Amino acid sequence: MKWGFVPADGVAPDNYHATSIYPEFVQVEPGRWVLLAESRMDCVIRKNPDGTLEVVEFRRLKKGDLVAVGRGENGEDGIYVHAGPLDQLPDFLAGWTPANVPTPMSAGAQQPASQADTQPADNSATASTGQLSGGTAASGTPGTSGASASSSASSGTATARPHLHAAPAAPADKFAFRTGVSRETSFSLDYDTLYEVLRHDRDNGHIVWVAGPAVVFDADARRAFAGLIDAGYVHALLAGNALATHDLEAALYGTALGQGLYDKRQAPRGHYHHLDAINTIRGCGSIRAAVQSGHVADGVMHALETRGVPYVLAGSIRDDGPLPEVIADVYAAQDAMRAHVRRATTVVALATALHTIATGNMTPSYQAGPGGSLRPVHFFIADISEFAAGKLADRGSLTSRSILTNVQDFVVNVHRALTGACRTE
Repeated sequence: MKWGFVPADGVAPDNYHATSIYPEFVQVEPGRWVLLAESRMDCVIRKNPDGTLEVVEFRRLKKGDLVAVGRGENGEDGIYVHAGPLDQLPDFLAGWTPANVPTPMSAGAQQPASQADTQPADNSATASTGQLSGGTAASGTPGTSGASASSSASSGTATARPHLHAAPAAPADKFAFRTGVSRETSFSLDYDTLYEVLRHDRDNGHIVWVAGPAVVFDADARRAFAGLIDAGYVHALLAGNALATHDLEAALYGTALGQGLYDKRQAPRGHYHHLDAINTIRGCGSIRAAVQSGHVADGVMHALETRGVPYVLAGSIRDDGPLPEVIADVYAAQDAMRAHVRRATTVVALATALHTIATGNMTPSYQAGPGGSLRPVHFFIADISEFAAGKLADRGSLTSRSILTNVQDFVVNVHRALTGACRTE
């Protein structure tokens, strides 16, 4: 492996190696390969003074740092990028070890709400390389044949239920219908896979949700998502000012942007409601204070605060107010989001194209854990827009699985399937 010195703060040396979403192995000495831990795409590999390796953004580089150079991906430059199934590593990687895997967080530890967590994922579910708990090999997406809502088996995606696997696919025809993803695609298998993954990772992983305001624009969807939080299926939420604002508006006035959550009636002077909600929360000092004081008695933010589930509200240039917890510095918001994404074993993104793309760019296709464990990271997108679903794949997150549907119906269906509730109230 070759290394180059950083010539100036934030500037990588010539011929630097840029990381991808795939597992990347670095030869630290002849015959010894380590797997990059907590990786993300479009970053560089920094060698720390103690010899450990770290995947960092360009903005974190300091003059004199050592950065991996070489753009070969098949081991010729001491770097091997593995784009195949996780349980089918080449023989020369036998005996690989994870690079820089900290001690995992205990399963019962509670995180304070609204604070970014910097601890690594608890991968206790991954008993051996390339396997999930129960012995299911991480060797490809279940039930896929050729094209589907996810990438092909080479993505390394797996499910926790063996019998979801379909029969081996026949050789692809040169001409065939319905090889892409559209609103006409069948998503039954995708829903079943999502339910099994969420059930598994509720107790054995770290489930990160990325959500847009549409989730709280409907009375049933808002209750359902709060119910998922109460049931333990949300370990962190990434969103913007809008979702929190309209959820709090709903708690205070029963509206979202002045429209009734259930009856869709326009409230008199309802266009003031979201601003009044922000003003009320700012007067309380914080969302947490508003919940604790009883001003906010239901909804998504109430559930997050009550259950101690952390969240990150990333600001944007178009924000009203914003709410006190909104992080205005874009890079501070990115750091806070990545603190959760680097632990994620499953990500579910709901009707928010820009936040989904941002999260996707931070999410590797795998998690490396203690004891040489290796497991896939599942990434699901629920959106009514085919454009939004396809955009993430265009940005490099090739292992994402899309479900094209009204996100409000999606949340209600997921809640019912996971909790057995027939109604959400």
